[in-house]
Amino acid sequence: LGVAAGGRVYDRFGGRLVFPIFNLAGRVIAFGGRIAPGKDGPKYVNTPESPLYHKGRVLYGFHLARQAIDTSGEAVIVEGYMDLVTLWQAGVQNAVAVCGTALTKEHAQLLTRFARKVHLFFDGDAAGRKAVRRSLEPLLAQGVEVRVPVLPHGDDPDSFVRNHPSEALKALFDAADDLPGFLLRDAG
Repeated sequence: LGVAAGGRVYDRFGGRLVFPIFNLAGRVIAFGGRIAPGKDGPKYVNTPESPLYHKGRVLYGFHLARQAIDTSGEAVIVEGYMDLVTLWQAGVQNAVAVCGTALTKEHAQLLTRFARKVHLFFDGDAAGRKAVRRSLEPLLAQGVEVRVPVLPHGDDPDSFVRNHPSEALKALFDAADDLPGFLLRDAG
């Protein structure tokens, strides 16, 4: 995740938090930028796609999470760089993030080489639920078990981890909805 001296996982550059994006071999192939709190401008600025970088094929943090995913047989997918960084700081080392796109067939194929169960840990609002629904097809096509830890409305993984004790995160994952449970909850 580009951990620098002192445990920092990003550098401040022009009011942006800059996140290096690595390939499976651990080489930097792109950058993701997010506006720093209190700054003006577009929320995200990312490296454009290139012959080396296709956001639909790259999962942020996968080069570091691969061993934990393989060992546990489980992966946690989040949407944002900060969601991932905060989870890693909380000890969730089998987490990866999509790079500003919906989960694709290529993402699902990569994950299911190592994981039998995937937790879709997205924002607790309508957009997060919609992102979960969009992510189901590629995962189910790979025959993986899907679980959905449901966050309170207004929370995202980053804010939840920062504002709750570690036991609350564990309880959230222990109570995660299975696919029928999520679909029933989402319909209500």
